[in-house]
Amino acid sequence: MRVFGRQVSKWWLLLLLPILVVGCPILLGLFFAGNNLAGAILGPPAIWNRPIHTPSQDELVGRYVESERHSDRPKTGPDAALELRSDGTMTASALPVDLGPMTTTCILSGPGTWRAPGGDQIILYPTSDGTPGTCESGGYSFLEVASRSKPYTLYWVLGDPDSGDGIWLKRQ
Repeated sequence: MRVFGRQVSKWWLLLLLPILVVGCPILLGLFFAGNNLAGAILGPPAIWNRPIHTPSQDELVGRYVESERHSDRPKTGPDAALELRSDGTMTASALPVDLGPMTTTCILSGPGTWRAPGGDQIILYPTSDGTPGTCESGGYSFLEVASRSKPYTLYWVLGDPDSGDGIWLKRQ
C-alpha cells in the first residue's frame, strides 16, 4: 500500500481494530454525557437560574400567574395561574398538562394539594371533578422552582423536559 508515495505495510491497519473497539463506546458515552450537561446548563430553567439553597415549603407559598409561554401548540383559554397555600392546599387554573405528541393534553383546574419534597421540584395533587378535558387525580411533578432567591418563579414543563416547552409562572 502506498501512502504519500511511500510503500507502507498493511499490518498497521490491524492496530486500528482494538482502538476502534474501545474508542467508539467511549466516544458515544461522551456524546450522551455532553448532551445531558448541555441540557442541565442551557435547558429551562438554566443552571444559573435555580435556587442557591433548597427553598422551604413556606418560601414557596403564594399566587403565581403565567408570565411567559414557550410551546409549539397554540394557546387556548386564559393564562395559567397557581395558588400555593401554607396548609398544603392549592388551586390551579388553566394549567395545561402535555404528556407528549401521541397523547392528549388535559388541563389542571381546581383544588388539590401540593408538596415540595426537597430539591427544586414541586408535586401537585389535583382533585379531578371528572369534567371532560380536565386532568385525572394524581401526582404531577412538572413544576420546577427557578430564581436564585426569593421571590421565586416557577417553571411548568410541557411535554418532554428536554424540548424547552413550558410556562413561566411569576409570583404576584
